Amino acid sequence: MKYNEGEYGLRWNPNPPLTVTRLVVYALAIGVYTILTWVSVVSAPTQIPGIGTFFIAIGFGVPFALWFGGWGLVMGFIGTSIGAGLLGGLSLPVSLAFGVSDIILFGSLIVLYRSLAVRFRLNPIGKDVFTRRGFAFFFICGATIPHLLGAVYGAGLLYAVGFIPAGEVLVSFGGLWIGNMVVCTLISPILMSALGPVVERHGLTSHGLLT
Repeated sequence: MKYNEGEYGLRWNPNPPLTVTRLVVYALAIGVYTILTWVSVVSAPTQIPGIGTFFIAIGFGVPFALWFGGWGLVMGFIGTSIGAGLLGGLSLPVSLAFGVSDIILFGSLIVLYRSLAVRFRLNPIGKDVFTRRGFAFFFICGATIPHLLGAVYGAGLLYAVGFIPAGEVLVSFGGLWIGNMVVCTLISPILMSALGPVVERHGLTSHGLLT
């Protein structure tokens, strides 16, 4: 089924027509996000392995996920598993578990935006993020709820693997949630507004989950 211009949804295409250009762009996004996750961890490390004080990567990951749909989930999983996990000195199982947090975060982001944006007469990839209504929608569905879900999983994971004691779960949850909210609010809208139209104009956005 073909999509109308500007239409974004959650439809599944089991055989998406991928061009070399699009594959290169997705690979570059994965590479950039992986480097940024690693930089986020090593530039401002905390006492918790794999966690950075100011996780700048998430500010870039949110627009990437909105633009690329299901490929954004692949990007998040690989980028976090390698950048914050393996390159941060964590074991493979723990690194892969870290990657799942981005699937939860970006997955909920995509579902919220693609399900609700049009109902509020807003752009599904946030090109209108600097309007009053656009920013309010972004703050709730892009900078708050997805990161809340990601922080719940992240804090639980840190406790489950023994990185934090039970008494620090709530503090870690708050730090992960608020930290990501701040970074996302400061960085993501600029990229969404400035680069979203360019990415879309060159046919690089995914209108369904994969194409």
